Amino acid sequence: MRNANSRTLETSLRLDAIVNHLGIAKHWEDNGHMEVDVISACRDKVSSLLTKIEPKGEILAQVIATHFQVQFEEVRTNFDIDKLEEVYLYGKKELGFAQVREEIASPSVDALLFQRINATSSDRDRWVAILNLTITEDRAYWNKFHELAHRLAEPPQPVLPFKRQKVNDRDEVERLIDLVAGSIAFHPSLFSPHVSPLQKMPLSFEIVEMVRQAYAPTASLLSVTNAIVSAWPRPALAFVASMQPKRSGDGTRLDLRVQPQSRNKLAVEANLILRPNMRVPINSAVYETFRTGISSLVTESTNIWTFSTGGSIPIHPITLAGISLGERVYGIMSLS
Repeated sequence: MRNANSRTLETSLRLDAIVNHLGIAKHWEDNGHMEVDVISACRDKVSSLLTKIEPKGEILAQVIATHFQVQFEEVRTNFDIDKLEEVYLYGKKELGFAQVREEIASPSVDALLFQRINATSSDRDRWVAILNLTITEDRAYWNKFHELAHRLAEPPQPVLPFKRQKVNDRDEVERLIDLVAGSIAFHPSLFSPHVSPLQKMPLSFEIVEMVRQAYAPTASLLSVTNAIVSAWPRPALAFVASMQPKRSGDGTRLDLRVQPQSRNKLAVEANLILRPNMRVPINSAVYETFRTGISSLVTESTNIWTFSTGGSIPIHPITLAGISLGERVYGIMSLS
């Protein structure tokens, strides 16, 4: 967590509002336990909704949205914005919707969450989550749960016309909301039955795709990968590799470098770790996948993965899976 002294007043007030709304504590504290408590409180809010639904992510999103009076709206073209303005701006006199067109035009805006000013307590669309799909639909599944997490965690604030979700937003509140979203989008009681029967197999992208198709076909491959890594019963981590310059260099030389994505608690305990911008060894199967585009699933030793400061990952025989997606490689390391 960020040091409390470095937070803005707005961030501090929002964090305090979240814990007060959830009945956790009087003030946000600078420790990891508060994050756990927020996630647990939000999951408790939806637990009663899970007992009789099919274990499918898209169904889960709609059930939660209906219960908490959130209406999803998807924008792909200007025609979709025209319809939103007709329904909400002119029809329901929600003036905040006058900003939709400008907001959606920004490629940095993933989604918007409006709390309607003129809604009644029984309206099914008291909150309207607008998903920006004008460029890509890859994050549509995740963005639904991100907006639902805002609805669960934050108190009603009718004085604000909307909340804006930006691509890769590193704001402390948004990071907390992402943690809540991940815990609900892949809720263990619904997600684990898809993963458990496969846990004796080597962790591969074939498994990831099988689970994705069974649980949430609209979810991105990376989000499902991260969820499976978290639920895996053995040490595992996920990463993305792409051509990047050395951070301390002049930027002219590019190498295949790693951006870590997720790591389960068992991997932390086993000290299985990748550092940001770490170079992929040219004799690793991940490099070969990048070069050829051919997916890989091999046994490899971590001792070839070295740090620029010296040394290497503690030596483990690992199962290494890689898949090429355009200019990037997604990878998974797991211990047997």
